[in-house]
Amino acid sequence: MKGWPAGYALYDHQKGQLPNPRHDLYLCGSIITARFRSKNEFKPHAKWLVTDPTLNTRNCGCKYCTKTKSQVEVNQNQNLGGLQRAPEHHLREMRPAPVEAMTHAKRKMLREQNKAKQEKPKVTPKPEQTLTALPERLRDLNSGRAFRTSECVWVALANPIPVTDDGTEIKLWPAIVLSYTTKNEPTPHRPGETDYDIIAQFMFNIRLLGVNHHITVPETRLLPQLGYTPNRSLLMAVKECQPNRPFSPELSEWACFNPLSELDKVLEIPPGTYTRDDALPAFTLALHIMGCLNPVWSATNSYSNDDELFQGLWWGSERIWMNDVVRLRPLREDLDPHNTMGFLPPSSDDALNRPLFLRLGYITVDQDDPTSTSISVGGDLYELARKETQPDSAPASPQTPPRGSIFGPPTGLLVPTSSDSVEPSSKGSSSFELVPPGLTESSKTMPPPPPGFVFRRLLTTGNEIVLDVSAVAGRYYHQILSAETLSRIKRTLDGERVKTGETVNGTIEGFARRSIRQSRAGPEAFEAAKEELVQLLTLMGLYLGQGNDMQPEQWAKGRLNTIKGAETNGRSNLAKQWAKLEESSDIEMLDP
Repeated sequence: MKGWPAGYALYDHQKGQLPNPRHDLYLCGSIITARFRSKNEFKPHAKWLVTDPTLNTRNCGCKYCTKTKSQVEVNQNQNLGGLQRAPEHHLREMRPAPVEAMTHAKRKMLREQNKAKQEKPKVTPKPEQTLTALPERLRDLNSGRAFRTSECVWVALANPIPVTDDGTEIKLWPAIVLSYTTKNEPTPHRPGETDYDIIAQFMFNIRLLGVNHHITVPETRLLPQLGYTPNRSLLMAVKECQPNRPFSPELSEWACFNPLSELDKVLEIPPGTYTRDDALPAFTLALHIMGCLNPVWSATNSYSNDDELFQGLWWGSERIWMNDVVRLRPLREDLDPHNTMGFLPPSSDDALNRPLFLRLGYITVDQDDPTSTSISVGGDLYELARKETQPDSAPASPQTPPRGSIFGPPTGLLVPTSSDSVEPSSKGSSSFELVPPGLTESSKTMPPPPPGFVFRRLLTTGNEIVLDVSAVAGRYYHQILSAETLSRIKRTLDGERVKTGETVNGTIEGFARRSIRQSRAGPEAFEAAKEELVQLLTLMGLYLGQGNDMQPEQWAKGRLNTIKGAETNGRSNLAKQWAKLEESSDIEMLDP
């Protein structure tokens, strides 16, 4: 329908299962309320819009501008049709039974019934759910940390562990993030000097998978789970791994093995307790546990009374929040094969070799398939464009604050939303009305793009895209590598022979630079190093990546229970696998 005042639009919100969904018509656009639900609600407001040149809401007689609780009262004051007064309650006179007709037993029974009614506690009405942003979500979004509690990550080993005669090594070990702190350290300076800076560094307490050690490491030693896949030779060694000692069903024989040998003294592990022969069985167990954890997902932290809107996701190994920027699995041609959605054309030919990005505006139950595990995500769509292709790209362009959806999920893939831009300091904007104010208090700017790139929005103002949650590949990580290391990696992948530079063992920077050095050993070494380096750049959206995305399939609520279940299942699966080998070899399994 056309002819509405500027900024107003009529929406048909469809709810229920096809082919006969329920149609609820709402008029949206006011800064006073999210939507008008009936013509009587809108008539006084429309009259005010047309007749009041000052557009002072005090002159409007609608229910919301006058803050009137009942529409009936507005109908009476404005002489509108419809209900003019509240319906009366029809009471029926209660006639007590004649006293003389009641026996002593009946009177006693009535007294006991009345006493029981008086003593029965009154049912208190269920308090309305307070719709506020989860503090954990705000901390994760605003802190600048790359890792979040209960995520699965890799920790770099300062001393890689050789496991085969051909030089195959364990370079990183899987772990679970337990908690984090900050550590303040001064920059290098001479004693007595006051001209120095204090650098804050995140420290993470992690639990190594497959073994029983909790350690604290700096952020520079951690890598997202999607940032690394063991190479073919290591995976083959894992596949062929056999236990090097008798084992119990719980596989507790390797619980005290420590892959971070530099921490043996801190963990009070006596020398000679374990050997390198224990590394591969323990690593094999760790991979089995991680393999049981990554296929699991769930939507979390509902902020609507009907449990249809959520603040976050557990997506495989990653914690994803509303307002996060995520990489998408589908390519541009998969999202819009017939070019009907109005995407801006690619900024350059090589833009097609990079993934698209979604700024999560909402996470909601799919109204077309309203089951508890059918989830849609929506928001603004972006690509990474080279700066030189965007002559008018100002820093403010990619920093446009995200718009909240009016409600949600829309019925189509592209839907109109409020065209008013929402500044961080603005209040009362209609585009945020159904997203509680507390939910918008996270960082409203896009994260920094990789050096030499800008985030380019692909949809025209007023449009957003809605996708099934399976389209999400994983979070966008901008702080994994320094600009210098990133430049060396890109030049190496372009075939240039570059110097490795200073390498710090036990860090992700050191891991990347070791791969650069190994790439110079020959064609086969280059291909092996290329796989590791490309996987790092995929986290930053510079490559599409092959298999560098989450594909969870199993819904499970409760992250801690999910981790415990993965531990149990991983140990059980490997114990059964090794038990089969016991039948045809000299492997010994201990009695339970």
